[in-house]
Parts: sequence; C-alpha cells; structure tokens
Amino acid sequence: MTTGLGASTVVSAPGKVLLTGGYLVLDRAYKGLVVATDSRFYVSVTPKKDGGSVRKEPRITVISPQFSDGKWEYDVSRQPTDEGHVYDIRPVNSQVRNRYVECALLHPLNLGSALSGDVDSILLHGLDIVIFGSNDFYSQREQLARRSLPLNHDALATLPPFCSTYSDIANVHKTGLGSSAAMITSLVGALLSHFKVVSLPRGSNGMLTNEETFGLKLVHNTAQFCHCLAQGKIGSGFDVSAAVFGNHAYRRFSPIILDPLLKAAGAQNSSLPLKDMCKALVPSASECRWDSEVEQFSLPLGFSLLLADIDAGSSTPKLVSSVLQWRKSKPEEALDLWTQLNAENSAVEKYLRELSHLAVVNPSGYETILAQCSKTVASRWQHFEVREELAPIHTMFCLLYNAFQAVRKHLRTMSTEADVPIEPAEQTRLLDACMDVPGIVLAGVPGAGGYDAIFCVAISKQARFTVQHTWETWTEMAVGPLLTRESQSGLMQVEAKSVPGLPEALAGASEID
Repeated sequence: MTTGLGASTVVSAPGKVLLTGGYLVLDRAYKGLVVATDSRFYVSVTPKKDGGSVRKEPRITVISPQFSDGKWEYDVSRQPTDEGHVYDIRPVNSQVRNRYVECALLHPLNLGSALSGDVDSILLHGLDIVIFGSNDFYSQREQLARRSLPLNHDALATLPPFCSTYSDIANVHKTGLGSSAAMITSLVGALLSHFKVVSLPRGSNGMLTNEETFGLKLVHNTAQFCHCLAQGKIGSGFDVSAAVFGNHAYRRFSPIILDPLLKAAGAQNSSLPLKDMCKALVPSASECRWDSEVEQFSLPLGFSLLLADIDAGSSTPKLVSSVLQWRKSKPEEALDLWTQLNAENSAVEKYLRELSHLAVVNPSGYETILAQCSKTVASRWQHFEVREELAPIHTMFCLLYNAFQAVRKHLRTMSTEADVPIEPAEQTRLLDACMDVPGIVLAGVPGAGGYDAIFCVAISKQARFTVQHTWETWTEMAVGPLLTRESQSGLMQVEAKSVPGLPEALAGASEID
C-alpha cells in the first residue's frame, strides 16, 4: 500500500460525551446535552501511486492499522442505470467484511458522482484510505501491561499516539466515546471532500462560510444515513451530530426522514437510485426536510471534563431495549418519570448557559465565586456567605449542583423501575466519592449509563488531580482514567503535520502490505 501526504485529504471528527438526555434523546420531545472531545478520528484519502497503472476496475484499499484485522479491499465498478450509472463496490476477499466501512464508502461514492463531475477521474487509479482513532477511544490496559506501566494518567501520557489495540475489531474494548459514529463521519467527510463535493472548515475559529455550512449539513445527513444503515436501525443520531457540529444541545431528527431510504437500501443491498439519495440527503433539495435541532453550547469558563473507563462493561443496546420495553409496558409511570427527568436535564443546561453568561458580564465576581467553590465540596456550597452583589452567581452554582443531583436520582429510579443498571450501586459509590472532592461540580454516568464509564466536571487543577487519585486508588472496580478533555471543535479538514504523531502513523501505514 502506498500512502503519501502530498495529495492526501485528511478529515477529522471528534468523539462525544452525553452529559444529560440519556434515553430521553431517543424521543423528539426531549433534548440531550452533548460535549465533543479532543479525542478524534482521522481519515486520510490518497490516490494510489502504482506507477501510473490504470485498472479496469479501480481498487480502494482501506486500512485501520490499530487492529489486527484492519484491512479491506474493494474493486469499484460502474453499473448502467436510467440516470446514467452508479458505482458498486465488491470486496476482493468476501470473507473479510466491515459493514461500517462499506456503507461509508459506497453511498458517498454515489452521492459524490451525482454532485460532482470529478469522481471518475479521481477514482481512475484507485484510492488508499487510512483510518486512525485517538488512543482514548479504546482501552489501553493491554498497552500498559505490555510496558509494565501502572493504570494511571501519567503512564497513559507516555504512550505514543494511535497505539495498537492488540485486538481484532470484534473484540476491542471501547471506552464509549462514539468510535463508530466518529469513524463513519470522518470517512464520509474525507470522501466527499476528496471528491470536491464539499468544502469543510479547516479550524474551529471564525464564522462558517455558506459553503462550509452546506458541507457540514451534507456530511451530517449522509453520515447519519450510513451509520443507521450499518447498525441496522435508526438511532437518536446524537453521536453523529456531535462528530459534525461539536458541543450542542441536540433534538433528534424524525425517523421518517431516513426510513424510506433505509428500507430501499436493505431491499436492494447495493447502490440506491441517485435521485432518491439526493432528495433525502442534499440540504438544498426541496424534498430534504431534516428537522434535527442543534443549539451550540460550551462548558462555562473554568469548567473542565474528566472521563474514566470502567473495566466492567455494559451492552448499551440491551440497556436501551429494556428501558424502552418498560416505557411501553408502563406508559403513565414512564411519562411521569421522564417528565421530571427532562425538567432537571433542562435545568442543568439552563444553569450552565447562565454561568457562561455571568462569566462574561461579571468576570471578577465569577472568578471570586469559582475560586471559593473550587476549595469546597459542592454539597456545602449553599452554606457560603457571599456579598450581596455576588449572590446571583453563587446561587447559580448551587442550582447547577442540585439539578444534576436530581438527574442522578431520577436515573437511579429508572434503574429500579426498568430493572436495568443505569447507575448501578457500584457506580453510585464511585460517583459519590468523586462528589466528595472539593471543586467537582458534576459526576455521572454518560449516555445510557451502565458499567462502561463515568465523567466528572472539575473547576480547578487540584480537583482534577484529586479525583484522578481517587480513581487510581479505587478498589471496588478497575477505574482507568482517560486523557480526553472537552473540545469546541466538530468536523474539520486538517493538515496531517499539524496532528502530533499522525505523519509518523501514516508513514507506518504505507509499509503495510
């Protein structure tokens, strides 16, 4: 395989953490609050350099060097249709398949051919595609064990970027950051950008141009379709939305938008009519009526995210299925609980936004209260004596703490009523220990909960250090810290040389046969 940086298109998408809205985000009546991470996927698309040879059927080679079985090859053929032609892909080895990769290849190929006249010439010699994910998408316990290093923050920081997982894809231990959504989104974005269909942002600063806004929406719609098709179901889509738009409050799209396209794709098991894809996915098409809602959001000044991987694991699909079954069997009870939970979720979002506002309009007062709260356990904030002019800021910190504690209470109630471990007792004890650290504002289970992971939000460096020490010394469960932090950035095109370790990783990938 030959990859080079000269003619490459490299596109990157972040992982996600759903702070509030677990389960409720499946229903358009409710919203979820999602934070993007600085752990990201990177996809490089490069024309093959085979000495100028042209194959009858161009070949696309995809490798994901972090996995023992991370290589797939496809021959691309053109099939005549009433609309002209569509592309089809055929695996070189039918025994080696990856549905996520195939969905994210085939449909952007055809969408690109419908929207750009450059696809045929770009495909002429074939493509080499390389996929890398930041270390924190996967457990690094095996890496640390092989290096005789302890499971702590400092040891993780010594690992090189884009480590091998020492695993095949089916058995890798994921950390719940949304790896499949970030991978599909970055692959779709890289292909559509390489085919000159979209222009993507090249950084997180500044206003988007009209072309970039169009590009993000098209990648979003296409990635949602590919992700749902690969999974065999229409999910909430918050993970793909975060991979495109970064931090935001999210209300899901109506499933009816994708349902006809997914049924057609399932029935044909191949390429779709181009006009149907364009109607459903292209933002400028009059029939394209995506109704998902994205309200930009960021954590307040001085707030920082911490994440930990719990070496116990839960099946998110099973958790979701059980909760939805309970909701169906006891609709009145479920509606009452979800209404209460939604009220507290909305309150958390409101108070976070208000604190961000107060940090701007009264920076000195905000810093005073932030410093005071950072030295005290959150449960005791209400006992502070503050000057009258600082009372609104102090009150907002207290309200945020109380609202999120209420969120956790309602999730535990749902755990009991639905008989599923959303915040199981072991996690409750760990989260309560985290909340006993001065300067920890929030501690919870992200998304669907279970035994997979926890998050904390800290307001001081000392709080971060202390809670990491709590994790390292916890004995009831094996708690592995992640290096991931919050990020403002969504989908973007990047220069490989600007990403630490990526040029070297790509160079190493070029040596894979």
